[in-house]
Amino acid sequence: MGRRKIEILPIQHDRNRSVTFLKRKNGLFKKAYELGVLCSVDVAVIIFGHNNKVYEYCSTDSDTMVQRRLHYTGDRDLKTPADFGGDKANNDDDDDGSDDAGPGTSRGKFGQSGKKRSREDEHGPDYEASFTLLE
Repeated sequence: MGRRKIEILPIQHDRNRSVTFLKRKNGLFKKAYELGVLCSVDVAVIIFGHNNKVYEYCSTDSDTMVQRRLHYTGDRDLKTPADFGGDKANNDDDDDGSDDAGPGTSRGKFGQSGKKRSREDEHGPDYEASFTLLE
């Protein structure tokens, strides 16, 4: 049995948003480290937080990685929020070719467990401005 799908919406409560940001930031940095080690690639993650602080993980020198990106002219695989459900017209994220949340199939405010789900229980990423550079 897999995890239930959560709605990715901005978290309104400041404390919950801050806690979620810290947990997800650490998880993202760990995944970036693992990707670099397992696949022998250079990885950089730069996050501009809401408090005007920059958080970064880089498998090599971050200045060198940024310069590599700025001078790179080859093909690139660019992802935007729309690729991950950021645009409301495209909520289907699996590969079966059908929209799972079509008319008449919504579960409403209750998930499979029957418990009411609140925004404070379900966390989305701190969406200030973050991006990942992969080479």
